[in-house]
Amino acid sequence: MNVKTGIIFLIFCVSLAAVIVGQRLQIRSVGFESAQLDRELRDLNERKRVLNADVAKKRDPARMIRESREAGLPLLPPEGQIKPLPGKKKEQEEKKE
Repeated sequence: MNVKTGIIFLIFCVSLAAVIVGQRLQIRSVGFESAQLDRELRDLNERKRVLNADVAKKRDPARMIRESREAGLPLLPPEGQIKPLPGKKKEQEEKKE
């Protein structure tokens, strides 16, 4: 084996070692990124669960009625079920005349 072949073989071995080390570092980096994204996904799922529970609680009709009464807001029946208030019809007829 001559010197030229030895140098080429040495360069090949060093290059191969560099590629192997680079691949290991890249695999490790991808593993860390995957773990970070998994942790972020779990955090977001927990946050979503809490927010969904909060929305369900706020959509509860009994809670809405109770809070509106506590705030002193008058409650009107849903549209289509509103009946004329006593005396209102007479006032409207008087305005027409």
